[in-house]
Amino acid sequence: MSREPSSKTSRTSATRTSYTRTGHTRVGNTTRTQVTGESRGRWVALGLATLRLGRRIESVARRLWGVLEAVVTPAGWLAGIWAIVGIAVGLIWGWSEFLIGGVIAVVLLLIAVPFLLGKESYDVDFGLGHDAVVAGQAAEGEIVVRNQQARVALPGRIDIPVGAGLIDFHVPMLRKGHEHREKIVIPAARRGVIDVGPATTSRSDPLRLLTREFHWADVSTLFIHPVTIAIPSTSMGFVRDLEGRATKTITNEDISFHAVREYARGDAQRQIHWKSTAKTGTLMVRQFEETRRSTISIVLDLDAESYANETEFEMAVSAVGSLGVRALRDGRDVQAVVSGEVPEFARASVRSLQHLRVTTPRSFLDDLSGVEASSSVIGVQSVTRMLAESTSDTSLAFLVTGSTATLAQLQSAALAFPGDVAVAAVVCDPESEPSVHAVGRMRLLSLGVLDDLRQLLAKGAAV
Repeated sequence: MSREPSSKTSRTSATRTSYTRTGHTRVGNTTRTQVTGESRGRWVALGLATLRLGRRIESVARRLWGVLEAVVTPAGWLAGIWAIVGIAVGLIWGWSEFLIGGVIAVVLLLIAVPFLLGKESYDVDFGLGHDAVVAGQAAEGEIVVRNQQARVALPGRIDIPVGAGLIDFHVPMLRKGHEHREKIVIPAARRGVIDVGPATTSRSDPLRLLTREFHWADVSTLFIHPVTIAIPSTSMGFVRDLEGRATKTITNEDISFHAVREYARGDAQRQIHWKSTAKTGTLMVRQFEETRRSTISIVLDLDAESYANETEFEMAVSAVGSLGVRALRDGRDVQAVVSGEVPEFARASVRSLQHLRVTTPRSFLDDLSGVEASSSVIGVQSVTRMLAESTSDTSLAFLVTGSTATLAQLQSAALAFPGDVAVAAVVCDPESEPSVHAVGRMRLLSLGVLDDLRQLLAKGAAV
């Protein structure tokens, strides 16, 4: 009796075990997939954790490498390599000379470390005397280095990036509360826009094995304006009506009287011309030519193929600057546009132009400081066509280009404007004699030097 229950229990246990195993099989893929998924999930989770750990290690390694690159100088790398090689060769082959050299390199690196510790004791204040200069002049600035710490500030060096260049100078040892002033001169031989700063101080050991840099976030923008000349207001003789120009559009109310016509319903009674009404016996009203305020449009051709060299392009920019500044100071309405950049594959279907700021002479010259010739811009003909389509109040248009622009291109550009718009093409060619002559409805001005523009504009009104 005692064995049967034991045997029965054992069989029951076996049956349950078999049932459970069979049950899992019957439930089939869901249960099996779940079990397999748990197993995969553990491996996937482990893999993801490993991947995250690897990425963290990689990130830390990159940061450490970045710190090493910023701290260790080429001389420091040489000392480190010599330390590793010298100690290894000395221990493996027993060469005492290499071992001593490696140990000395390690000692020098350890001695260099204390020179880099601590916060930067300098307070650097940097500023430019003027944020805009004319090409050919020099921009001046001043750097003031102060020691605001309680301890003595060790000698150092300050670097100031100027565009693609670098200005550096030595800072002597400064006691508490003392300061060091340094004048800097930035050559501005060519027109452009350059960033000056941020100022960077560096601290290094006497052997310059290790170095540490501290940056100040102040960045100043220096505008190098194109050279311009003063153009007298009387030389703008192309615009004959300073108050406005008459158009072929007839309107019922304006200043310039045109003719009379019969009265129509809706006409204002104050426009009735009583003398004509008395003569004809029919109500007659006045008609006027619509007048518009004179607007000067200046187009600068940025197509590099229009210029033989950089000198011609710089002369063209200076001519545009001179014309625009004079017009703005005269209180004229001015719009200045340049060729827009378009990819080569879209040249047939896409046109683009850029408007320069003409609110003040300063903003206008700031924008001119950054323009550059390019081979990926649309031609001057497309620019004038877009300009004529977008505005209808142009009274005088200046097209400024280089010597390699053909006469056919200039005539095509001029024909884009309405017939009542005076067009002057300014061709910058240092190899030519200054001249002005009429070519169809366009006046062609050839500049040998920038100063010729003053006289040629005065002559152009009489042509």
